[in-house]
Amino acid sequence: MNHEFRYDEVQDVIMGRVQGRLDAAVAKEVATDLARLVREHGCRFLLMDLRGVQITSSTLEIYMIPRVVKEAGVSSGIKRALVVAEITPDFDFLETTSVNAGNLVKLFTDPEAALVWLKG
Repeated sequence: MNHEFRYDEVQDVIMGRVQGRLDAAVAKEVATDLARLVREHGCRFLLMDLRGVQITSSTLEIYMIPRVVKEAGVSSGIKRALVVAEITPDFDFLETTSVNAGNLVKLFTDPEAALVWLKG
């Protein structure tokens, strides 16, 4: 799994890009790096580009991702816009389980619309 994050001071948003296969173990690794940036900058907004991700097809793995992310230190108060190539049933389930776990998460296919939602 390849991932990178950077803090955009002008927009006060953490920008991230993840590529490769996404499952609960990878989500933990990504969330650990994200939690560090959140602490460093006090930023509450995340725009994550997942267009290069192949999400696991395991329903249980997808269900576990919000819990793993929280355990890694990313609080439910972080507003997260997830940009995907296509809103598939698996990504839709990830959004639903994330929201049901009390997270501010929304899927987008357009990065500009995602940024507007984040800052709105």
